[in-house]
Parts: sequence; structure tokens; C-alpha cells
Amino acid sequence: MGKILGRLLRILAWVSPVYQFRCSLLRKSGVKIGRNVYIGFLVMVDGEYPEYIEIEDEASIGPGVILMAHSGASPFHQRLKLYGEKPKKVKIERGAWLAAGSVILPGVTIGEGAIVTAGSVVSRDVPPYTVVGGHPARPLKKLK
Repeated sequence: MGKILGRLLRILAWVSPVYQFRCSLLRKSGVKIGRNVYIGFLVMVDGEYPEYIEIEDEASIGPGVILMAHSGASPFHQRLKLYGEKPKKVKIERGAWLAAGSVILPGVTIGEGAIVTAGSVVSRDVPPYTVVGGHPARPLKKLK
């Protein structure tokens, strides 16, 4: 799929009033999305590498969540070769819940049934059935 068409699909998904339609548009743009997934309003998915994002069955992503698969440096840093990260896969496992406004950074896996609290910045993997929160996100509680 062309880059421009993929971008257009992600923009439409970003503002779509129906979550099922958001999922459909994101799938068409390259994001791997399972069944019975909820994606809230204004969720931003990495625009350059949507194919690096995987969301498993029954996951729930609240409004305003950001899923990043790469961290592109500024032109200054790129020119001086001070920073150069390759894109990394982001995986949201079955039944995980990302609350509103959380940010998931490149290379992170959110474990099965895990919960990321609102506004958290996740820079490390989250174990299954664990509640994490904060900046950076830290384990708060283990779910039974």
C-alpha cells in the first residue's frame, strides 16, 4: 500500500466516530489487529511503521493513546549521527487495557491482561496481569 493512502486511512481512523470502523481502517493501513478490539477516539498509531504495531484479541485502547514503533531523531541529530534507532515492534497482547492518554514507546510488549493507567509513559515491557502507571511506568499492582 502506498504511504499516502496509508496516511489517509490512519487520519480517517483517528477521527472516526465508530470504533469498529477505526479498527478496519487501521488494519487496511498495515496495523495487525485481532478480534473484538476496542480502539478509542484520537488514538495515534506510528505513521511511518504501522506494520510494526500488533494488537491481539480483546485488547482495549483508550482515547488519546499513542503507539510508537520508531523514534526519529531531528535532522540535526541524524546529520551528526548522534542518534539512530531502528524501528521496533510494539505488541499489545490479548485482553490488555491501555487507559486514556498513555504513550507506548518502541520495542514494548504489553502482557496479556495488563493495565496501563491513564497518562502513563511505557518504555519497558509490562508483565502479564500487572497494573503499571507513571512517568516512566512502574508496576503498581499484580492482578489475580
